[in-house]
Amino acid sequence: MAYNRLQTMRGNIEAIRMAFRLGVEKRGPSAEEMEVLGRYAGFGGLKCILNDADSLMDAAKWSKSDIELFAPTVELRQLIREYSKDDREFSRYMDSLKTSVLTAFYTPSPVVDAIFDTLKANGIEVKKYLEPSAGQGVFVDSFMRDYPNAEAMAFEKDLLTGKILDALHPTVSTRIEGFERIEQDYNGYFDVACSNIPFGDFAVPDPVYATSKELA
Repeated sequence: MAYNRLQTMRGNIEAIRMAFRLGVEKRGPSAEEMEVLGRYAGFGGLKCILNDADSLMDAAKWSKSDIELFAPTVELRQLIREYSKDDREFSRYMDSLKTSVLTAFYTPSPVVDAIFDTLKANGIEVKKYLEPSAGQGVFVDSFMRDYPNAEAMAFEKDLLTGKILDALHPTVSTRIEGFERIEQDYNGYFDVACSNIPFGDFAVPDPVYATSKELA
Protein backbone atom coordinates (compact mmCIF):
# COMPACT_ATOMS: atom_id res chain seq x y z
CA MET A 1 0.00 0.00 0.00
CA ALA A 2 2.79 2.42 0.91
CA TYR A 3 4.59 1.72 -2.37
CA ASN A 4 1.45 2.38 -4.38
CA ARG A 5 0.87 5.70 -2.63
CA LEU A 6 4.47 6.70 -3.24
CA GLN A 7 4.18 5.72 -6.89
CA THR A 8 0.98 7.76 -7.19
CA MET A 9 2.69 10.78 -5.64
CA ARG A 10 5.63 10.55 -8.02
CA GLY A 11 3.35 10.25 -11.04
CA ASN A 12 1.25 13.19 -9.88
CA ILE A 13 4.25 15.42 -9.27
CA GLU A 14 5.80 14.74 -12.67
CA ALA A 15 2.46 15.29 -14.41
CA ILE A 16 1.90 18.61 -12.62
CA ARG A 17 5.45 19.72 -13.45
CA MET A 18 4.81 18.89 -17.10
CA ALA A 19 1.48 20.76 -17.16
CA PHE A 20 3.08 23.85 -15.64
CA ARG A 21 5.95 23.70 -18.12
CA LEU A 22 3.61 23.36 -21.10
CA GLY A 23 1.64 26.33 -19.83
CA VAL A 24 4.75 28.49 -19.59
CA GLU A 25 5.92 27.41 -23.04
CA LYS A 26 2.39 27.85 -24.44
CA ARG A 27 2.37 24.64 -26.45
CA GLY A 28 0.73 21.24 -26.57
CA PRO A 29 2.37 18.02 -25.32
CA SER A 30 4.37 15.58 -27.42
CA ALA A 31 3.53 11.86 -27.39
CA GLU A 32 6.08 11.24 -24.61
CA GLU A 33 4.80 14.20 -22.60
CA MET A 34 1.24 12.88 -22.97
CA GLU A 35 2.40 9.68 -21.25
CA VAL A 36 3.76 11.69 -18.34
CA LEU A 37 0.50 13.64 -18.03
CA GLY A 38 -1.49 10.41 -18.26
CA ARG A 39 0.12 9.07 -15.07
CA TYR A 40 -1.74 11.66 -13.02
CA ALA A 41 -4.12 9.88 -10.64
CA GLY A 42 -5.27 12.72 -8.39
CA PHE A 43 -4.77 13.11 -4.64
CA GLY A 44 -7.86 11.30 -3.39
CA GLY A 45 -7.08 9.70 -0.04
CA LEU A 46 -3.66 11.36 0.27
CA LYS A 47 -4.60 13.68 3.13
CA CYS A 48 -1.01 13.75 4.35
CA ILE A 49 -0.15 16.26 1.61
CA LEU A 50 -2.00 18.83 3.71
CA ASN A 51 0.34 18.34 6.69
CA ASP A 52 3.06 20.89 7.39
CA ALA A 53 5.94 20.23 5.02
CA ASP A 54 7.97 23.40 4.72
CA SER A 55 11.16 22.26 6.44
CA LEU A 56 12.83 19.08 7.74
CA MET A 57 11.66 19.91 11.26
CA ASP A 58 8.07 19.39 10.12
CA ALA A 59 8.82 15.69 9.53
CA ALA A 60 8.62 15.13 13.30
CA LYS A 61 4.90 15.93 13.15
CA TRP A 62 4.18 13.20 10.61
CA SER A 63 2.92 9.72 11.50
CA LYS A 64 5.07 6.67 10.80
CA SER A 65 2.56 5.44 8.22
CA ASP A 66 2.89 8.65 6.17
CA ILE A 67 6.55 9.58 6.65
CA GLU A 68 7.65 8.03 3.33
CA LEU A 69 5.50 10.67 1.61
CA PHE A 70 7.08 13.60 3.45
CA ALA A 71 9.85 14.25 0.89
CA PRO A 72 7.48 14.07 -2.12
CA THR A 73 5.09 16.43 -0.33
CA VAL A 74 7.91 18.93 0.21
CA GLU A 75 8.77 18.61 -3.49
CA LEU A 76 5.11 19.10 -4.48
CA ARG A 77 4.82 22.29 -2.44
CA GLN A 78 8.08 23.65 -3.81
CA LEU A 79 6.91 22.91 -7.34
CA ILE A 80 3.59 24.69 -6.86
CA ARG A 81 5.29 27.67 -5.22
CA GLU A 82 7.85 27.88 -8.05
CA TYR A 83 5.11 28.22 -10.66
CA SER A 84 2.81 30.46 -8.60
CA LYS A 85 2.84 34.17 -9.41
CA ASP A 86 2.56 35.12 -5.75
CA ASP A 87 1.51 33.87 -2.30
CA ARG A 88 -2.14 34.39 -3.16
CA GLU A 89 -1.99 32.07 -6.15
CA PHE A 90 -0.04 29.51 -4.14
CA SER A 91 -2.76 29.59 -1.48
CA ARG A 92 -5.43 29.09 -4.14
CA TYR A 93 -3.67 25.94 -5.38
CA MET A 94 -3.31 24.58 -1.84
CA ASP A 95 -6.93 25.36 -0.93
CA SER A 96 -8.03 23.55 -4.08
CA LEU A 97 -5.96 20.52 -3.04
CA LYS A 98 -7.72 20.41 0.35
CA THR A 99 -11.00 19.67 -1.41
CA SER A 100 -9.36 17.33 -3.89
CA VAL A 101 -8.07 14.86 -1.28
CA LEU A 102 -11.67 14.30 -0.13
CA THR A 103 -13.30 13.93 -3.54
CA ALA A 104 -10.78 12.88 -6.21
CA PHE A 105 -11.47 9.18 -6.67
CA TYR A 106 -11.57 8.20 -10.33
CA THR A 107 -13.66 5.50 -11.97
CA PRO A 108 -11.55 2.74 -13.64
CA SER A 109 -11.35 2.95 -17.44
CA PRO A 110 -12.97 -0.47 -18.12
CA VAL A 111 -16.10 0.65 -16.26
CA VAL A 112 -16.28 3.89 -18.22
CA ASP A 113 -15.62 2.12 -21.53
CA ALA A 114 -18.54 -0.21 -20.82
CA ILE A 115 -20.89 2.76 -20.36
CA PHE A 116 -20.07 4.36 -23.70
CA ASP A 117 -19.89 1.00 -25.50
CA THR A 118 -23.45 0.36 -24.30
CA LEU A 119 -24.62 3.73 -25.63
CA LYS A 120 -22.97 3.01 -28.96
CA ALA A 121 -24.32 -0.55 -29.16
CA ASN A 122 -27.87 0.73 -28.62
CA GLY A 123 -27.58 3.17 -31.49
CA ILE A 124 -27.52 6.31 -29.37
CA GLU A 125 -25.93 9.10 -31.36
CA VAL A 126 -24.12 11.64 -29.21
CA LYS A 127 -23.09 14.87 -30.90
CA LYS A 128 -22.71 17.01 -27.78
CA TYR A 129 -21.35 15.62 -24.52
CA LEU A 130 -21.05 17.17 -21.07
CA GLU A 131 -18.63 16.01 -18.34
CA PRO A 132 -19.48 17.99 -15.17
CA SER A 133 -16.66 16.61 -12.99
CA ALA A 134 -13.94 15.42 -15.31
CA GLY A 135 -10.86 14.73 -13.19
CA GLN A 136 -8.03 14.01 -15.61
CA GLY A 137 -10.50 12.89 -18.27
CA VAL A 138 -11.25 9.15 -18.08
CA PHE A 139 -14.86 9.68 -19.19
CA VAL A 140 -13.77 12.14 -21.88
CA ASP A 141 -11.30 9.60 -23.28
CA SER A 142 -13.95 6.89 -23.61
CA PHE A 143 -16.46 9.29 -25.10
CA MET A 144 -14.03 10.59 -27.73
CA ARG A 145 -13.05 7.04 -28.65
CA ASP A 146 -16.65 6.12 -29.50
CA TYR A 147 -17.74 9.55 -30.78
CA PRO A 148 -14.55 11.09 -32.22
CA ASN A 149 -16.28 13.86 -34.17
CA ALA A 150 -18.58 15.06 -31.41
CA GLU A 151 -18.33 18.19 -29.29
CA ALA A 152 -17.35 17.84 -25.64
CA MET A 153 -17.31 20.26 -22.71
CA ALA A 154 -15.59 19.23 -19.49
CA PHE A 155 -15.63 20.91 -16.07
CA GLU A 156 -13.00 20.31 -13.39
CA LYS A 157 -12.98 22.39 -10.23
CA ASP A 158 -9.54 21.46 -8.89
CA LEU A 159 -6.99 23.91 -10.31
CA LEU A 160 -4.10 21.46 -10.72
CA THR A 161 -6.23 18.64 -12.10
CA GLY A 162 -7.80 21.12 -14.51
CA LYS A 163 -4.37 21.90 -15.95
CA ILE A 164 -3.76 18.20 -16.54
CA LEU A 165 -7.18 17.77 -18.13
CA ASP A 166 -6.66 20.71 -20.45
CA ALA A 167 -3.20 19.56 -21.54
CA LEU A 168 -4.38 16.00 -22.22
CA HIS A 169 -7.45 17.08 -24.22
CA PRO A 170 -6.63 20.07 -26.41
CA THR A 171 -9.74 19.59 -28.60
CA VAL A 172 -12.15 19.61 -25.65
CA SER A 173 -13.66 22.77 -24.20
CA THR A 174 -12.14 22.55 -20.71
CA ARG A 175 -13.43 24.80 -17.94
CA ILE A 176 -11.47 24.89 -14.68
CA GLU A 177 -14.32 25.85 -12.38
CA GLY A 178 -17.34 24.30 -10.71
CA PHE A 179 -20.09 22.89 -12.93
CA GLU A 180 -22.60 25.18 -11.21
CA ARG A 181 -21.02 28.04 -13.19
CA ILE A 182 -22.41 26.75 -16.49
CA GLU A 183 -24.55 29.31 -18.32
CA GLN A 184 -28.33 28.92 -18.70
CA ASP A 185 -27.87 29.03 -22.46
CA TYR A 186 -26.67 25.42 -22.26
CA ASN A 187 -29.99 24.13 -20.86
CA GLY A 188 -31.05 21.31 -23.18
CA TYR A 189 -27.91 21.73 -25.29
CA PHE A 190 -26.14 18.41 -24.60
CA ASP A 191 -27.23 14.95 -25.72
CA VAL A 192 -25.53 13.13 -22.84
CA ALA A 193 -24.09 14.12 -19.47
CA CYS A 194 -22.00 11.35 -17.93
CA SER A 195 -19.48 11.53 -15.12
CA ASN A 196 -17.87 9.93 -12.09
CA ILE A 197 -20.19 9.35 -9.14
CA PRO A 198 -19.85 12.03 -6.43
CA PHE A 199 -17.86 11.35 -3.26
CA GLY A 200 -18.57 13.06 0.03
CA ASP A 201 -21.58 14.93 1.38
CA PHE A 202 -21.10 18.31 -0.27
CA ALA A 203 -23.80 20.77 -1.22
CA VAL A 204 -23.31 22.54 -4.55
CA PRO A 205 -24.83 26.04 -4.67
CA ASP A 206 -26.88 26.77 -7.78
CA PRO A 207 -28.27 30.32 -7.95
CA VAL A 208 -30.85 29.35 -10.58
CA TYR A 209 -32.43 26.46 -8.71
CA ALA A 210 -32.10 28.20 -5.35
CA THR A 211 -34.62 30.81 -6.48
CA SER A 212 -36.73 28.61 -8.75
CA LYS A 213 -40.36 27.76 -7.97
CA GLU A 214 -40.07 24.50 -9.90
CA LEU A 215 -40.37 21.52 -7.56
CA ALA A 216 -37.67 19.55 -9.44
